[in-house]
This record gives sequence, structure tokens and C-alpha cells, in this order.
Amino acid sequence: MLLAIGVLVAGLMANVPAARAAEWIVLCTGYDGCAAAGYPNAGYLAVSSTSYWSQYTGHNCTNYVAYRMVKNGMPTARPASLSGNASNWGPSFPMETTANPAVGSIAWWDTSFSTSGHVAYVERVVSSTEIIISEDNWGGDFRWRRVTLGGGLWPKGFIHLKDQGPTVAAPARTFQLAKPARILDTRTGLAAAKAPVPAGGALTVPVSGRAGLPSTGVGTVLLNINATAPAAAGYLTVHASGTTQPNSRELSYGAGVTVTKLVAARVGADGKVRIYTSARTDLSADVVGWSPVGGYVSGGAAVRVLDTRTGLAAPKARLAAGGTLNLVVTGKAGVPTSGAGSVLLDVSASAPSTGGWLTTWPTGAARPGAPQVRYETARASTGLVQARIGTGGAVSVHSTAQTDVMVDIVGWLPTTGDQVAVTPARILDSETGLAITKGRVAAGAAPLVKVAGRAGVPTSGVKAVVATVTAVAPTAAGYLTAYPSGTTEPAYASVKYAPGQTVVNTVVIPLGADGSIRVRAGSAAYLKVDVLGYVRA
Repeated sequence: MLLAIGVLVAGLMANVPAARAAEWIVLCTGYDGCAAAGYPNAGYLAVSSTSYWSQYTGHNCTNYVAYRMVKNGMPTARPASLSGNASNWGPSFPMETTANPAVGSIAWWDTSFSTSGHVAYVERVVSSTEIIISEDNWGGDFRWRRVTLGGGLWPKGFIHLKDQGPTVAAPARTFQLAKPARILDTRTGLAAAKAPVPAGGALTVPVSGRAGLPSTGVGTVLLNINATAPAAAGYLTVHASGTTQPNSRELSYGAGVTVTKLVAARVGADGKVRIYTSARTDLSADVVGWSPVGGYVSGGAAVRVLDTRTGLAAPKARLAAGGTLNLVVTGKAGVPTSGAGSVLLDVSASAPSTGGWLTTWPTGAARPGAPQVRYETARASTGLVQARIGTGGAVSVHSTAQTDVMVDIVGWLPTTGDQVAVTPARILDSETGLAITKGRVAAGAAPLVKVAGRAGVPTSGVKAVVATVTAVAPTAAGYLTAYPSGTTEPAYASVKYAPGQTVVNTVVIPLGADGSIRVRAGSAAYLKVDVLGYVRA
């Protein structure tokens, strides 16, 4: 199979259309010719008869790149997720594949390049639109090439397994996924003092240049933030470093209750975000994605646009149990009156009379059976919601119990962008037996959740799903971790829970090669998965 890859790729390269040839410049050919011109083969000539990661030996793009990864420090054993043609390398590493080149990353082409795809090694990053690669091809020869963005042969993506240099931001506006990586933990002293943050205190956390993010050009970051063992009830506000702290909340917590929430925050000019806490608590944060400056995720600092406690955009009264509020979002907080397809909202319940749910959906559509924010009696709760804009430029918010409601706009997405919101829809529920055996998911189990082709998500052309994962009535303390099918579970949980607690969090997860994700339960619990939207490939 891999032999066929080399033949097809080599044949295609030998017949690069003349219009593209200027953007696919051969710098040297052959081991000897390249060495004479000052372009080395990194020792591959001497070991080319050895198979790396079970690839065919000799002139073969996949064996050459596997050798370079091993030489950079990767294990000699083939990664468990890797299989099939070169075109499968990107889907095999969905959480490591981005649009941003780095020295030591793998330049990857899918079947839009050839029927079998291609991989090469990034030797130099001249700029965000120009790279120099080395490659070796079955039936062909070893080469170095210069590749530019404008010629139609730019890689589909760059796989970051063992980079040897900093990532360079791509000029594209698209949202970039990141393999979850911890950038802050006050329990261990990572990027902050090894101590809880005091009440009224704040941390300034470097983001750019860490966890695979480029050192410049990061406009908005997605963080999974944990407030661990708070001393009292309170909230977090997250905003761009160097800017005035807004009157918003991105995460609400109760005394002694660990809470995990997805947060979207602007990054300051210094490449940092600021996290304020109203009560003493330990904090940790994991990067899960980012959007470039000038990207499709638009907006500035979070702006409060609804508050029933003060009468902002609604009557100054608690929303009744079973009540619904319609909130016009266009023309507010920088959201344009036309061209906006969806908004990113932090939706909060304050002092609810009993446990319940908030659901946000496009005004004019039927209320979906897929709520996004869970709250408990008298305890505030906040959740990040990607909501499609409905009739009259509005969204609707429903509460199952009496509560005050607050809504902050944290950004908006254009109709022409790569992130598409859908009307929320449930695709898995082990409490009712939807798409899974009825009953609690066993501790340690990771059921497969088919996403592509369901709940408004296309069958192809999808990079990631925006969803909520919910644990109901767990038998013991534990966690849920969502990750692409066919890959290894990441080290950091999507949401944590205590015994008997119902918890929910928004996630943005790359799809595996089969269009699915997995969700692992740390202890037995009912599992629910609801789709909010998706990211185009």
C-alpha cells in the first residue's frame, strides 16, 4: 500500500503543472547532488534500508519522515494512531495538525494533492507563506524544495510531533485547534506562584509562544480553566492583558466545588491573558485552540448585554421557572447588524431557586432538548455557548427554574467563516439509550460518538465539532475527557465532577478519521453529548 503511495506521489511530482512550477521550486536532487549544494539528508542515506514506523524502506516519503521524527526524539515504535497512506497522516494526528509551519514539523498533503497524499520534513520556515522542505519518494529521488502559499501546492497542514523551532502563525483567518496542553497550575507552580490565588487577586498568564502556539499573531485563545477547591463562592473574569477588567464572568464556582469551564479570551498585545478571581482558589488552565489576529473570531473585551438583576435588556426581575427571554445581539458589543452568523456568549444563572438548566438557541426556532448550562440550588453557574443568531438578530434563553440570568457577548462569527453554529441537538444519551446502551457508562469506558452526518454536521469537510459533554449522577468523583477517535486520550480532562453531581462543559474536539469522537468517563456516570456547531476543514 505504501509502495503505491510512493509511485503515485513521485509520478505527480514529475508532472507538476507549469503554472505551479514557480511555486514548487526544486533546490537540489539526489543525495550526492544535494550534499554538494549544501543540502544534507540528515544521515538518511546511511540507514535508508531500515524501516521506520513500519514504512517501506529506501526512496519513500513516509519512511524518510518517520526517520526524521525518530532522529528528533520520537519513539522507534510506530504511533498507534498511524495507519494507511500518507494522506492519512493528518487525520491520524488531528490534535497535532495545524495550519502553522515550524522547523521539524511534517508538511502534509491530503488527497487533493494526489490520490495517496504526501509528507515531507520542514527544514526552514522563511515566513508564514514560504517554507523549505526535504523529501524522499519511491520511484523518484531525494530532494529539497521551496514551497510558497500562492502556488496551489501549499501543504494541507503541518503535523507537530517533535518540532525543532517555534511555530510561525499562518496568514489564514481560520480557527486553529491545539492538543490540550497545560500552561498554568498554581498547585504545582507552573507559570505562577505555588499557592492559591487570593480573593480579589489576578494572574497574568503568557499564552503566545507556548503549547505550540506561535509567538505572535494570536488574537483569541480557548482555555479550559479549572477553579479547584475555592474558599468561597465566586467567579473568574478572563480578559486581554493590559486592558481594563470588564464587568463579565467566564466561570462561576461554589465554595469547595471544583469547576471546569471552557473560556474564550482575547490575548493582549504582550501575548498574555489576565485571570481575576473574586474568591481564594487554585487555578489551572489548558490551551485547546486559538484564532489569529484578524481571524474569523471577532470581538473585543466581553460585554454584558443582559442582566435581570439590574434590568439590563430585560425586566428587573428573576426569570420565572419555565420562562424565556429573547435577546437581540446584533448591533451590540461590536456584533454587526448583518453578516454575523453566530455569537459566543457566556450565559450565567445567579441564585437559582432550585437545580435546573439554561438553554440558548436561535430565536424563531423550536426550543431544543439540549441545554448548555447546569446550575444547582442557590449556586451561580456560567457556560460558554456558541449560539446561532435567529429571527430579528436575537437568541432566546430559557430556564427550567426561577433564577436571575446574565449574558455576556465574548465574540461573534461571520456567516462566511469556518465555524458554523447549528440549533443544539442531542446525539448521545446513556440515560435514555440514545445511540448507546441505556445505563451509566462504566468507569474507564470511552464510548464512540459518531458526529459526522448528524445534527446538522456534514458528512465530510469537517475539522472539529463544538459540543457539550454532560455527566449525570456519577457514582464517584471522576471526569469526562473528550478526544478524537483513533487517538490517544490526552492528559487533561474536559470536565470534572463529584459524586452525584451533574456537570456540563463545552468542548471543541477534532474528529477522528471516521468522523467520530470518544468520551471517557473516569467513574461510572450517565453521559450526554449535544452538538452546538462545527469547524469546517
